[in-house]
Amino acid sequence: MRRIETFDWWPDLLALKDELSLRELADRFEVTPGAISAAFKRTGTARKPAPPGPRALRKRRKSAESLPPEAGDSSSSPRPGSKDQLIENHRHLLGVVPDADVAKKAGVSVRTVASYRSRNNVPGYTGPRRPSAKRRPRTSRIDPFQKLLGTVPDRVVAEQAGVSLNAVRNYRVKRGIQAARRRNADDGSVATNSVNNASNNNKTPIGPFNGAQAWRVTIANGTGEQERVVVADNLIDAATRATQSANGGRVTSIAWVAEVL
Repeated sequence: MRRIETFDWWPDLLALKDELSLRELADRFEVTPGAISAAFKRTGTARKPAPPGPRALRKRRKSAESLPPEAGDSSSSPRPGSKDQLIENHRHLLGVVPDADVAKKAGVSVRTVASYRSRNNVPGYTGPRRPSAKRRPRTSRIDPFQKLLGTVPDRVVAEQAGVSLNAVRNYRVKRGIQAARRRNADDGSVATNSVNNASNNNKTPIGPFNGAQAWRVTIANGTGEQERVVVADNLIDAATRATQSANGGRVTSIAWVAEVL
């Protein structure tokens, strides 16, 4: 990185070193206070101690060179070695359009444009802001299985969607969907089960499928539980068809039986 004492404006910085703070010098010459301090050490430059009291009361040089140029003063020349010249070509746009537009045209950063305005007493843009781009709705891996929420345990949906159980719970709660209730043997019903893999040696296929599959679906309603065999392409369709054929109810278990030839 080029050392700042090699820039053409270094003598201008030295002329102001005893009148401005490191931060003020950094803002004026668009460098960091640390870079100026390091340059002073390398060149053996000493500074006068700042007098006590607020900085606003310190004596400043009254010469025209130390004062910032007046807004609209076309006779002010850009600082040597800076990007002012790039902004000068678009000075008529300052305050008329957002700084981002000027920065894009000048090929500089928005921060550089804002610094230029501040040093030249040019007010910022106060017009209407551009409407923010509409964000595309976020998609979730649970979306295709939304019909199962509240009818089967969250664990079943998590297994089918390939997500965590907490992800399914959060998805369901945000949409105000009640969880499928787990019944106990005390009230004469059976507990809710996930997909039954026992009869298939844990080889139950995960839908969707290209061909029709046979599913054993257990549905609980006000009169008890009903067991049906449903032909469907995947688990979601099987649960939906079984619920529709039973005129409602809650799916308590689904087991894959076999492929339909």
